[in-house]
Amino acid sequence: MSEKKYKPQLIARESAIKILYQMKMQDETFEKIMNGFIEKREYDASLLERILSEYVENKDRIISLLDKKAEVSLENLPLLDECIIHLSVCEFLFINKSKNIVINEYINIAKKYSSPKMYTFLNKVLDNTL
Repeated sequence: MSEKKYKPQLIARESAIKILYQMKMQDETFEKIMNGFIEKREYDASLLERILSEYVENKDRIISLLDKKAEVSLENLPLLDECIIHLSVCEFLFINKSKNIVINEYINIAKKYSSPKMYTFLNKVLDNTL
């Protein structure tokens, strides 16, 4: 039996970031982007949809919380990094209250997709915010 290289939850989180990035870049709705979304790897579809639905519903609350607690300016962040930060806060607030799991998962995503120093910045932001 072969061991799966990626966990379905991790792929769902990565996919949520990709979809949010497309939503912001193309100024499109969640539904429109989801209609064209394709992920060949097995992923947790319910987690993906829940993360993005909660984000769309609570975007202003997430941004407000980050503005109050982040202790650093999030203006001028690359869009991808903004998506990673917003969805990590969203998941913690509305889906998974395990701070360590959320921080570790999103730091690993940041290491994979973002600049080399992003994960340390993300760790600081999440530690101050969550």
